[in-house]
Amino acid sequence: MKSLKMVVFYDNWCSLCIAIKEKIQRLDWFGLIEMIGIREKGIEKEISVPLEDLEKKMYAVIKRNGKYVSGLDAFISISARIPMFFILWPFLIISSRLGIGHVVYKYISEHRTIVPVGKCDDSFCKLK
Repeated sequence: MKSLKMVVFYDNWCSLCIAIKEKIQRLDWFGLIEMIGIREKGIEKEISVPLEDLEKKMYAVIKRNGKYVSGLDAFISISARIPMFFILWPFLIISSRLGIGHVVYKYISEHRTIVPVGKCDDSFCKLK
């Protein structure tokens, strides 16, 4: 089981992302997925992906081999580790191979709401 562990980097200023993170944590019965918010201080020490890219889509690192996956591929990797998501896995794979899943993921990620309430260090926060 240890070889299946992964670290997922999610946007902790996004209400949709937070809701998905909470569902994953509730259903991660085997403790295979560690969730880290990309808006935490020192995140650059955890992952070598620029913040601009982390803001666009979810990234994950497979601990066994250090491989990075992102976007729909990260969600596919998550679904392979959560028994309640197994039913989604074949559909996600097919949608990925057809390209439709990546289009849908990109649309959702570009239209999600970012709310940094009380979390801005600068005098101006860019809202999406």
